[in-house]
Order: sequence, then structure tokens, then C-alpha cells
Amino acid sequence: MRPKRQKPRSQQPRSQESGSQESGLQEPGSQQPGLQKPGSQESGLQKPELQKLGSSKSMRQKARTGFSSRRSTGRPFERQVDADLTELESAADAEAMSDLSSTEFSGADFPEIDAQAEPAKSPVITHAVVRERAVRLLVNREHGRHELEQKLLQRELPSDLIDSVLDQLAEEGLQCDVRFAESYTRMRVDRGYGANKVRADLQARRLEQSDIENAITDSGTDWHVVAGSVLAKKFGGNSVVDMKTRAKMQRYLYQRGFSQEDIRSAIDDFEAVDSEN
Repeated sequence: MRPKRQKPRSQQPRSQESGSQESGLQEPGSQQPGLQKPGSQESGLQKPELQKLGSSKSMRQKARTGFSSRRSTGRPFERQVDADLTELESAADAEAMSDLSSTEFSGADFPEIDAQAEPAKSPVITHAVVRERAVRLLVNREHGRHELEQKLLQRELPSDLIDSVLDQLAEEGLQCDVRFAESYTRMRVDRGYGANKVRADLQARRLEQSDIENAITDSGTDWHVVAGSVLAKKFGGNSVVDMKTRAKMQRYLYQRGFSQEDIRSAIDDFEAVDSEN
């Protein structure tokens, strides 16, 4: 057999000698200009940020690993650090609020708040106070017992003191239902109301029926004269009294509390005066 021919040393491939220098590639451990390791300072992860995460070697390694994974997903590391810090602050606030809610406070710890929360004491209502308010109402005008009682109750005064005061005022003559009935009757007559209206108003104020009738009778009022004056004031401009106008007069006087007899008499007198004119 023919022996193999060895190539001269000068013609052997120089891949082992030149290594990665001819191909433009370097070994994994070598550094090239423009390329940095993920954990270097030029990559954007600064030393103060590493100190925030911890000074131990393991914490730095976790930071580098997290930064590398976030770079692969395109999420900025600074934004994630802010989110982590915000989450830690929220957890700390929640823990502090939990501690406060489990702590019991007394009024001695916050005297100003406790003083504001204390309700104001209501003034003491005495017999003299109720009497003073009742007399003040009677000074303005006459009042029936029931009407005066209702006004005092509206002022949230004790009912037992009101009854005692009203009994005392009635004994002293400062409050009198008879006098009130007479005063009220005169006032309503002057305003042009009839006996039926006056009677109904006094009954609504819970006066005795005998006191009501005596007040109406003792007033000495000529009710058909009062009705005539009311017609003259309301229908004095009418030159002719026809059926429609007469019906309107009747309704008006009836609503003001005049009796049917007083209404007919007043309308007849009005027609007689109108025909003379």
C-alpha cells in the first residue's frame, strides 16, 4: 500500500491558531466594545437601586435576574421598582390601620373631641317658665283654654305643668273662656261674618256651648244689617239685580255664615235701595 501523503505544515488550516479572531467572534467570556453583560452598570441598573433592594449578594443577583427578564419583555425596570415600592407602602399603611382599629381609645386621650361629642344639656323647665310663656301669649290677646294649651304644647313644654299653670291662671282671672268668646265674636262681626260662622269657629276652639250662645246673644248684633253692609260693599256697583246676581249674593252671604232669614232680608233691602236710585 502507498503511504498517505502528509500535508506540509504550512498548508494546514489555521482555524485553531487564529481562533475566533478571523471569524470576528469571541469566546463567551470575552468582552467586545458595545456589548455589556446584563448585570453591568452601563446596562441601566445603578448601584443605589441595588442598595434599595438589598446589600447582600443574593439580592443583587435577584435584581440582575429580574432586570434581565424584564428587558426581554420590554418593561422598564424603573417602572417596576416604583410599583414594588408602592405595593410595599400600601401594605405598610394597611398594617398601621389594622393596629389602630384594634386599639381602644378613651375620652381622656382626645379631650377636645370628647367635649364636642357630649350632648348639650337641655334647660330645666319649671312651673315659672311655663307660666311666663302663657302670660306672654295672653298679653297679646284673649285665648281660650284649649287654644292656649295647644300653643304651649307646640313649644314642647311638659303637659302636667301646662295643666297646672292653666288652672292657676283661670283661678286668677287671667284666662277666661267667656271673655274670649265675647272678644272673638266682636272681632268676627267687625269683619263681616254671620252668627253661624262665629258659632262654628268657637266650637272648633272647644268652648262650652252655653258660653258660645251667650256670647252671640249678648253681642246685640243685628245680623241682617251686617249682611246688608256686606252686600253693599261687595255688589254696590250693580244697577240691576237679576236672578243670576241674586243667586250670587245668596251664595256669598251663606259662605260668610249668615242664616237664610238674614240673607233674604238683606237682599230685599238691597233691591229696594237699588230701585229707589
